[in-house]
Amino acid sequence: MLTLPRRLLELGIRDRSPSWRWGVAALLLVAALLARLLADPYLPPGFPFLTFFPAVIVTAFLCGTAPGLTVGALSGLAAWYLFIEPLHSFGMQSSVALALGFFMGVVGLDVLLIHVMNQSLRQLRAESARRSREAELSQLLARTREVMFEELQHRVSNNLQVLAAMMMLQRGAVQEPEARRVLDNAAQRLELIGRLQRSLHRPGEAGLPFGRFLEGLCQDVLQASGAQSVTAEIEAEPVALAPERTVPVALITAELVANAVEHAFRGGPGRLRIGLRREEGGTLALSVRDDGAGLAPGFVAAESRSLGLRIVHALAEQIGGRFEMRAAPGGGTLCRLVFAAE
Repeated sequence: MLTLPRRLLELGIRDRSPSWRWGVAALLLVAALLARLLADPYLPPGFPFLTFFPAVIVTAFLCGTAPGLTVGALSGLAAWYLFIEPLHSFGMQSSVALALGFFMGVVGLDVLLIHVMNQSLRQLRAESARRSREAELSQLLARTREVMFEELQHRVSNNLQVLAAMMMLQRGAVQEPEARRVLDNAAQRLELIGRLQRSLHRPGEAGLPFGRFLEGLCQDVLQASGAQSVTAEIEAEPVALAPERTVPVALITAELVANAVEHAFRGGPGRLRIGLRREEGGTLALSVRDDGAGLAPGFVAAESRSLGLRIVHALAEQIGGRFEMRAAPGGGTLCRLVFAAE
């Protein structure tokens, strides 16, 4: 809400018709003249312009420069004729000339200052209106961009899930067990990426803690793998990742969980412990530990021909992270990914 002083200031910069401006100027001149006539019996000599100064200032403020100067000139003539000796004449004496000159000088200066103030207020209002329009346009563009981005992510997710479904259909026509397994894995990865795209770019969920994604992610992977007897425990600090990092880290987690189900537990029961915590130096550490069969003697993760592990190494390099896989104390396998938080 505008304050009272600002409302009063804006009275002088509103656009009005010429008839309104000159009509108000005439009324103010007449009011000033009547007020001076009524006050004349009570005023001592020497105040011929007393009521005309306010009339000139208000006229210049409300009606503009030309009406203000006109009221100033007519006020000077009226005061000269009616209230300056000799009365009812335009006799010119040195004292009269000095008084009239002083009056016109003050009036001209006042009108000039009011004109400059009104011009500055008009420029300020125009600039404020321009910035308001730019802000509204920016908000509209931002909202349009957001809607288009959401639609794009929705379509990408749908297309990935359609591709996964097509792979599953194609799987029915393949008899080779290895080929069926490859198609199953590819379809699961595509479906997982589609779900990640949909959840990560859902409106209002940007910057959510990554632990919430891990919980749903592990359940999806375990369900897709048919590992009903495998449990997953999530211990994640409240860390929020940008989407460009969340997707690779989530895919790495999914690959490690699927790898544990396939190789560590081999269809049997087991327990996974998945953690995410901050470390010194501004890095994050993701760990996936299982209590399964453990690594084979002489196993080197970097030299493995497993497609899942090769995907993990490629994604780790993509985010500038470091991945290691080693035997866990007390049995099982520990996989660890260290990467920068930003």
